[in-house]
Amino acid sequence: MVAGRTGGPATPVTPSPGSRWVPQAPSTGSRSPGGAAVLNFFFPGLGYIYTALGRDTGQIIFGALVFVFYFIGFEVGYLIDILTYVSPTTSVNVSPYAALILLAFLLPFAFAYDGYRRAKLS
Repeated sequence: MVAGRTGGPATPVTPSPGSRWVPQAPSTGSRSPGGAAVLNFFFPGLGYIYTALGRDTGQIIFGALVFVFYFIGFEVGYLIDILTYVSPTTSVNVSPYAALILLAFLLPFAFAYDGYRRAKLS
């Protein structure tokens, strides 16, 4: 039984002779671009996974890799900074990892925008 487009009563569907009925995959619905942006901002990579669930395995793998490598890189960066800590002296020394730390704080904005854009396209 299929409901009519006008909201009327359901009418039975009878296939014509010789035709084959092909089942269709259930629709996963559209994903919220805002939801993908928020997920990618706080957990880079999860917005890609959210957008691609049920649609694109490659994007799911990409999202998982971004998530894993972003947080591994973040942790390794802080570990290096902690292990190479030198007590402050009178001169100001800028850590060579300062640019990487700045990048780590700017990347979520780029991931959020990209997650929003990809969700809007799908």
